[in-house]
Amino acid sequence: MVLSKGLNISRLVDFHIDTGASASIILDKDLRYLRLDVGRLKRAERDVGGIGGLINTYVVEDAALVFRTTDGSVLEERLGLLVGSHDLVKLDAESRRLIMVMPSLLGRDVLRRFRLVYDERLDEFYLER
Repeated sequence: MVLSKGLNISRLVDFHIDTGASASIILDKDLRYLRLDVGRLKRAERDVGGIGGLINTYVVEDAALVFRTTDGSVLEERLGLLVGSHDLVKLDAESRRLIMVMPSLLGRDVLRRFRLVYDERLDEFYLER
């Protein structure tokens, strides 16, 4: 779950683990789902590059990611969460379609706080302290 008191956000977001991403980032699909107005966000120190080139990047400074643990308790991790916004007007229809299905990414800024475990036999990924 993504939380931000300043932006009045408390919603579930499906992140994909990306060990190649230095920072976690909300991308266009979830930007719309969360109804984030990038005009209310602070611009990040630098834009982020990846698939599709450089994108306009902003920061939710009071963000927290909330995880449910196996024993049912809640774990909250505070961070400056990046928000990436592609300039969709400049893209053709197929590129826009592809960008709007891209998941938000859980990057190394959060992963380094945990141990990432992949158990192929059980087909499980999980984070542990």
